[in-house]
Amino acid sequence: MTSTPSPDSESPPVRFKLLPLLTLLAAAPLAAQDNVTPNGSRITTPGVTRASATVDSVFVDKRARTGRVDVGDFTAYLLARLGVPPFPDSLAFLVTSDSTRIRIRGRLMDFPPSARAELGPIFSFVDSTSSFMAELSMPQRDNGVMRFRLERLLVRDIALPEFLFLPALAEYARRYPVLTAGGREFLVAMPAEAKVGMGENALELVMPKKK
Repeated sequence: MTSTPSPDSESPPVRFKLLPLLTLLAAAPLAAQDNVTPNGSRITTPGVTRASATVDSVFVDKRARTGRVDVGDFTAYLLARLGVPPFPDSLAFLVTSDSTRIRIRGRLMDFPPSARAELGPIFSFVDSTSSFMAELSMPQRDNGVMRFRLERLLVRDIALPEFLFLPALAEYARRYPVLTAGGREFLVAMPAEAKVGMGENALELVMPKKK
C-alpha cells in the first residue's frame, strides 16, 4: 500500500500492515466486545486484533466499503503500530470520542512505571491518584493520511502548562520517527481515496467506490 504524507510531515506515516487474521474479516460487533464499559472503552490487546481486522477488510483487502471501529480498539491499534508491547489487562485507561475529540481518561497511578519516570515533572507535584485526561483531535482524515494531534493534557480537570510535558514528547518523537511536531502528532497512512470519520466512541472507515 502506498502512503501520501502531508507536505509538512517530518517522516513517513505508519503503514497499515497485513496481519495473520485469516479467520477474521471484520471486527466483532461493538455490543459484544468485552472492552466496553459505561464510562468508555478499555485499551486491550484483543482490541488490536479487532481493529486490525476491520482496517484490513476496508483499506487493504477491500472486502468491505465501510467499517466501524470502537475508539478504544483503535487506540490500542495505534499504540501497537507505534511499537508499544502488549497491554496488560490491568491497564485502566478508558477512551471515549465524539466528532471533535478523542479523550483518554485515567489516573496518574495507571501509567506504567517507565512512563511515570519519563513524565516525572507531572508526578512531582500532584498525588498519583489524581485524574488524568489526554485530548486528541483529528485535523486530517483524508488524502492518504490520518493525522492525530495531542491538544492538551489535564490533571484534576486543569490543563497542564506545556513546559511540563513537552520534554517528554520530544523524547518520544526521537524514539518513534512516526511522531511529528515535537511528538504531538501521530501520522497514519491509508489509501489516498479513503476517508475516516470520528463519531461517538467509534471511527468510521470508508473506501469510496471507484468511478
